[in-house]
Amino acid sequence: MKILHLADLHLGKKLNDYSLIADQKYVLNQAVSLVENQRIEAVFICGDIFDRAVASSEALELFGDFIFDLNKLQVKIYIIAGNHDNIDRLSYLSDLIRKSDIYISKNFSGEIAKYSLDDDINVYLMPFLYPQLIKKYYPEAKIINYNDAIKTVIEHTFLDDNKINILLAHQFVISNELTYSKSEHVSVGGLDAVLPSIFEKFNYVALGHLHCPQKVVSNKIRYGGSILKYSFSEINQKKVFTVLNVVNKKIELEFFEIKFLHELCEYRGYIDDFLNEKFYSKINQNDLIHFILLDETAFDAKKKLSAIYPNILCLEFDNSLTKSLSSSFKSNISSDKSIAEHFFDFYEIQCLKKMNKKQKDITIKLSDKIKGDSQCVL
Repeated sequence: MKILHLADLHLGKKLNDYSLIADQKYVLNQAVSLVENQRIEAVFICGDIFDRAVASSEALELFGDFIFDLNKLQVKIYIIAGNHDNIDRLSYLSDLIRKSDIYISKNFSGEIAKYSLDDDINVYLMPFLYPQLIKKYYPEAKIINYNDAIKTVIEHTFLDDNKINILLAHQFVISNELTYSKSEHVSVGGLDAVLPSIFEKFNYVALGHLHCPQKVVSNKIRYGGSILKYSFSEINQKKVFTVLNVVNKKIELEFFEIKFLHELCEYRGYIDDFLNEKFYSKINQNDLIHFILLDETAFDAKKKLSAIYPNILCLEFDNSLTKSLSSSFKSNISSDKSIAEHFFDFYEIQCLKKMNKKQKDITIKLSDKIKGDSQCVL
């Protein structure tokens, strides 16, 4: 049996206001073709189906079309919610669509949902879980962090040792060799970290959450990775479709490279070089590009570059002025200063002059209101 392990679709995501819907559709069509050509019998989607809890109509339509296309191929589909998803919205009508072999995790109610993929394989669906939720169902357990919470849930999950047990999860399972990107939500200090040893009784753990496709300690626990590069920190990541081949109760992995409608690129240099045909004739001008210009001055740079490169996502300068401003701002930062005083400094750096008395009075009033509102919220 062959199984496709997907994760982190983030449908509806935008990069600097650029909609990725067309790019996501391009990749999902590849996934459908892969399922058909490789005769895949089941698909795992391990969380963060949508980029926002309230998904856009375009994202909902794209996901609906994707599931419909997979269902036409008569594959079984297993879906869990990630930290970006609204689990109640995602699992709406899940009892009804289960009749079509589409299984979606519901809100956690004390145990992990289990389904039989075939006579030899059990699939467990564990959506993204918070410690506070687990405490509700296991009040006697000592639960301080995410590791305690997930460990408690797994310890209360029965596994049939005569079957192949596969878990779908969307958590930060820690390892010294993991690769992270700026688009992922990982708590400072690893507060949401979960130890891989917790899952040792499972034959395979299909993870979502981190965007780089990678193993955790061994291929027994693996992140499927995102279907696109969702930040410039992911530029060098190779995105793949992960396929499990289950033969004689053993699991072997195969990887298929994902092709993109637009590549995510970053170029650093001088504007005249980027406007030169010798440069742009060698690259795909329609790629999603981040330009870092080293010029001291480049009048109307965005307009000039956009005439050649229509999909500029970000344009910034790295020159003596920006370095000076950055250095000046950092030197003025002090924990002893008020919010208003920090803003006075910022204004002076940006405008090269100090605020007048009226501007300062308005800033002080606004900062006091901000502090007051925040205290009410807390």
